[in-house]
Amino acid sequence: MEIIKICPEIGVVMDVDSGLIAEMRKDILVVDLNPVEEEINKLEKLAKAFENSLDPRHAPLKAYAGREGTYEIGGLFQGMFFGFWITLAIAILAIILVIKMNPGLIGL
Repeated sequence: MEIIKICPEIGVVMDVDSGLIAEMRKDILVVDLNPVEEEINKLEKLAKAFENSLDPRHAPLKAYAGREGTYEIGGLFQGMFFGFWITLAIAILAIILVIKMNPGLIGL
């Protein structure tokens, strides 16, 4: 909302958006909400990027072109990494239990 002072001496102003000419009053506060709207738009963009980060089909916010499967590949490698170490730990525990139950297997 932009206001132009037509005659500041007698308090006449015009609203640029609507073209309305009116008397300027001291008890009414006029606030420019354009900076607030810009910040809200930035927050909406960040919220949308956060929402898209939960879906592996979308690219990250500031990613280069062609990075649509980044989260999907990351999830695949994460599963493989943890699966390998968990399987290795279970296999070592199983080997230890087999050796404890049957010490003759290693020549004791």
